[in-house]
Amino acid sequence: MLRIHFTAADLGSLRLAAGADPLWESLLSQHALTSGHAPPALGSWRRRAITRLTPEMRALLSLAPPTGYSPDFLTPTRGLPDADEGLAAGLAEVRATPVDHLRADLRRVLPRHCPRERAERLADGDRAEVTALVSAMRAYFEAVLAGHWELISGQVAGARARGARFLVDGGVDRLLSTLHPTIRWDSPTLHVAYPNDRDIHLAGRGLVLLPSFFCRGTPVTLRAADRPPVLVYPIDHDPDWDAERAPPPDGELVALLGHTRAAVLRAAQLHPQGCTTTELARRVRISLSSASEHATTLRRAGLLRTRPYGRNMLHIVTPLGSALLTGRPR
Repeated sequence: MLRIHFTAADLGSLRLAAGADPLWESLLSQHALTSGHAPPALGSWRRRAITRLTPEMRALLSLAPPTGYSPDFLTPTRGLPDADEGLAAGLAEVRATPVDHLRADLRRVLPRHCPRERAERLADGDRAEVTALVSAMRAYFEAVLAGHWELISGQVAGARARGARFLVDGGVDRLLSTLHPTIRWDSPTLHVAYPNDRDIHLAGRGLVLLPSFFCRGTPVTLRAADRPPVLVYPIDHDPDWDAERAPPPDGELVALLGHTRAAVLRAAQLHPQGCTTTELARRVRISLSSASEHATTLRRAGLLRTRPYGRNMLHIVTPLGSALLTGRPR
């Protein structure tokens, strides 16, 4: 059990991260890749991701075993929803990690996970080794997560919005009582299901709450007591999040509508009887709000029509939209 002890100052400094964190999602997705117990919802993503790993990325995985300790310096918490900005800021912090932090973190990495020689070079702050690590982290994100980022960050944003609503409606007690089934709030202590017994005394430093797409089972936190406190916790999401994508739109359609809007129109074409906004978002791998905005624009242009279906709205390609997709005049 993990127990996080708050003071009045900590409750006043509690905050929700601004969005999904690229480096935390990278680390936790690496755990999912190498774990023998990855949930079925990650199955097809996992099979594709493994085929994209280069030798440099596989070396990165040796620092992130699915159980036990992963170095804290790999996840300087940012929580910036923009992938480029968040990734660049996080990697800059990794590159600038003080040598004493490198040594403290890498001392805990078991030799069976990471070759001792490499760990020693990293621990000494060897610039070539650190640069190679940062390069592998960037390459991993771009190969494995970038194509899913809008959907991942959108679902994390949804969880954050729910948390913010609970905070506004019911205060800190309501927020901390509704984070996740594995978390229990008994003021002034947050009790968290955890692999080992541990106490964290915030002592006025506050706490960042970070909902995570790839966090599974129990929440995660940093080991080192001298780093900014963070609690990463799982979110609920659509088990079909990685459903088959709509085929990519052709170049002329992209030039006319833009890539994402063209992909939304192509995805709607796959459902002649109508496609819900959720289905559009899943097939194009974008957030629900983004899918709704693009569908509205396409409807105003006469390329989609929308009709109610129970609590949902169905989007149907119009004759004009079909003509545009097939290249044939009406």
